[in-house]
Amino acid sequence: MDGRHVLAARLAAQRLRSPDLPDVPSAVGHLVAVQGQEFHPALWGLTRRLRPDARPGAAGAAAACDRGEVVRTHVLRPTWHLLRPDDARWLLELSAPRVHQANGTMYRQVGTAGHAAEIDLVVAAVQERPRTRRELAGLLAAHGRPLEGLALGYVLAHAELDRLLISGPLDGKQQTFAAFDDRVPPGYGPLGERFDRDAALVELLRRYLASRAYATVKDVAQWSGFTLTDVRHALDLLGDEVVAVPGAGALDGATLWRLADADPRVLAPESFAGAVAPDGDPAAPVVDLLQSYDELFVSYGESRGVVVADGVDLGDRRGSFIHAIAVDGVVVGRWRWVVGTRDVVLEPQWRRAPSPAEEAAFAAQADAVRAHWGRGAPAPGVSAGADPGA
Repeated sequence: MDGRHVLAARLAAQRLRSPDLPDVPSAVGHLVAVQGQEFHPALWGLTRRLRPDARPGAAGAAAACDRGEVVRTHVLRPTWHLLRPDDARWLLELSAPRVHQANGTMYRQVGTAGHAAEIDLVVAAVQERPRTRRELAGLLAAHGRPLEGLALGYVLAHAELDRLLISGPLDGKQQTFAAFDDRVPPGYGPLGERFDRDAALVELLRRYLASRAYATVKDVAQWSGFTLTDVRHALDLLGDEVVAVPGAGALDGATLWRLADADPRVLAPESFAGAVAPDGDPAAPVVDLLQSYDELFVSYGESRGVVVADGVDLGDRRGSFIHAIAVDGVVVGRWRWVVGTRDVVLEPQWRRAPSPAEEAAFAAQADAVRAHWGRGAPAPGVSAGADPGA
């Protein structure tokens, strides 16, 4: 299995080709967990996985979070992820010990161990209603326990990992924190009423492979935050449900894993490629404008090179041009957006000279971004919606 076939299978499995998911919560559930510190760019990326006639626009995507159909919290790694609420409890119980360990140095620096009283105050406040970070900082200051900056952030993250806080609805443009049990159903979702670590590892790996296609053990460990031993143990538990495939070409020497009953679009991705070709022309370039932390990139570590052109550094996120331009699935540049009241300005930084066809495909995607924000005429099948703020 060479890099070209692996890339095509990943694009198909992630639904960036032949997108057929019905709504934002389904897209989040398909991907299990979606890195989401860039909130609106992450929602834009999720809508690219939906059927064109089901894309809700920026306001509709954010509304799914306001309604609690999608929640945002620290899980898997020391950063925010978007989850379905029925996946939040088991994923946190599984991964919180690892994230606490990863955060250990910062906990010691900001002294989270001595902030139990502050956490109690915060948790009591969100029982009344969701609160913004600014409101919680003001509450703590009013009680003579001021916290700000990193100290406040890590104390709140600690409470998230302990299943006390989770995201609430937006308050204007501001994120809020809510009581965990108010937004997350009881039980452990797909695991049932009881938590079992082995069952949780198997569930995580099975769904990862279903939505990411071919991946190495190191890829899974990098994405999940778990050890190589944990990943290999989960593969052993899956047994005949998974298949090992040798890499070829640039992937020579690597062992890639997939589900034995993988979706046909993973096994033969080329048969689906024409479904999203512009104007029905399978030879035309396909441009994806994706956030810098899109799951197409962060889901893989060891084998990420199949999606990155020579000379492009995905780890360089300095400045405002942090998002990724991909041509036929390969990152060849960066882009940024500035959302105004009447328009969305998109600017590219190509790492090589684009062809006229690529420039035209970029322009078409820029129009789709404007339609997503309700700026200008919506693209066919895209509902613009109202403006929830940049």
